[in-house]
Amino acid sequence: MKKRLVVGALAAGVMFVAGQATAFANVTWCVSDPPIEVVSPGGNYLTVNNLVYLSPRYVRFSRQITDDASAAPDGHGGTLVTVHVRIPARIAQAQVVSSEYRYQVISEGAAQGGMVITLYLDMPIS
Repeated sequence: MKKRLVVGALAAGVMFVAGQATAFANVTWCVSDPPIEVVSPGGNYLTVNNLVYLSPRYVRFSRQITDDASAAPDGHGGTLVTVHVRIPARIAQAQVVSSEYRYQVISEGAAQGGMVITLYLDMPIS
């Protein structure tokens, strides 16, 4: 009898926590732009991925977000990729995570609407 009670209480606790996780997932919305390909000064192709986190009420403006990236030598034998993400004025706040998966380089930033978020990814390859 005690064993069933403990198992039932444990199951209820797990469902309670899982319910909270589901509710929390709706607090922000993630928009993934198509990857941006840049060519390093040494001729290597690098793929930059941008994830934009928004409040759910601003998702309808997410198609107005634009981004671009460029590559230049970093002065130490690598490549510095500069990423610009333009946030429309109608969006109150956005957070951006920019990454290049092959070299596991990540940069993040946040801005209010009407601003440009500039991020830098320093790659070890030229």
